[in-house]
Amino acid sequence: MDSPRGRVDGKNLGTTTEAMTMNWYYGTPMGWGGFSMMALTMLLFWCGLIALVVVLVRRSPHTGPETRILRERLARGDIDTEEFERVRRTLDSR
Repeated sequence: MDSPRGRVDGKNLGTTTEAMTMNWYYGTPMGWGGFSMMALTMLLFWCGLIALVVVLVRRSPHTGPETRILRERLARGDIDTEEFERVRRTLDSR
C-alpha cells in the first residue's frame, strides 16, 4: 500500500525529509546555481528598465525656455523656418 506521503519512482516515501532529499536537492528547489541565476536576472531586469527610462527621457522633445523663445522669434518673423528647425535640432541634440 502507498505511503500517505506519496510515491516517487515506485518508492514509498517514509518522511518529508526523504521526499525533500529525493526531489528538492536537500531542501531547496534551486540550490546556489538557481539563486545566482535569479539574482542575475533580477539585476539585468532593473538595469534594463533604468536604461529604457533614461533613453526615453533623453529622446523627449526639449520644451524648455529656449524653445519658447525660439518659437516667439519665429512668430515675430525674426527668423525663418529653416533657421528655426536648425536651432531646434541643435537644442534637441543636447
